[in-house]
Amino acid sequence: MSSSPSPAPDAALAPPLATRAIGGFGTSIVGGGVLGAAAWLSDQLDYPLGLLIPANAIGVWLGVAFALGASARTIPTGALRGLIGLLSAVAVYYLLFAVLGDGFRAIGASHAATIWGVVALVAGPIMGGAGAIWRYGVGWPRAIGVAVLASALLAEGIVFGGPRVVGLDRFDVDPGAILFLAEIVIGGLLPFLLLGRGERLRGYAATAAFAVIAAVAIGPVTALIRGLADRF
Repeated sequence: MSSSPSPAPDAALAPPLATRAIGGFGTSIVGGGVLGAAAWLSDQLDYPLGLLIPANAIGVWLGVAFALGASARTIPTGALRGLIGLLSAVAVYYLLFAVLGDGFRAIGASHAATIWGVVALVAGPIMGGAGAIWRYGVGWPRAIGVAVLASALLAEGIVFGGPRVVGLDRFDVDPGAILFLAEIVIGGLLPFLLLGRGERLRGYAATAAFAVIAAVAIGPVTALIRGLADRF
């Protein structure tokens, strides 16, 4: 009879590391690919039909990276999943433009993909890591993880949609304002929905601080990136 201890039940039932890695990163690739395809399809629809697929909003891309990160088993793999997801989204989006587009849109797809790929290299790990920190962190780190996403939604909704959202009676002639209003509402609710009772105050404090920074930066940074990506 062997004297070596038998493996713990959980360890015996756990799938191999390679299987978990392939499954997790495969999910990131598929999730990012679906996002990129949805964003491309949204661009093909006339306004306001494109709003039915709001996949071109900054908050949606960041939210997907956050969700992918939250699905990981560790914080580092969460950051990696967010990175893989956004890179996959950029690749699919511009691959569809290169294959199905025409004129300058198709010719410049590789250039634009490079610029937005660099953005994904920065935003993907940050948002994926934030999602993983929300899932596995405690106290302030967990509150900050939620605040990173919530503040981005609030900043986009307020900066780009603020003047349009104020006129609530104009939604019938400006349906795009509904999308920005939804971002503001969701951003404001996230700390309440994702954090425990004792963490919510920290979550809202961090969200308020980050939202101010994001609101100042989002306009100039977005304009700079789009300007670089559209030079073709």
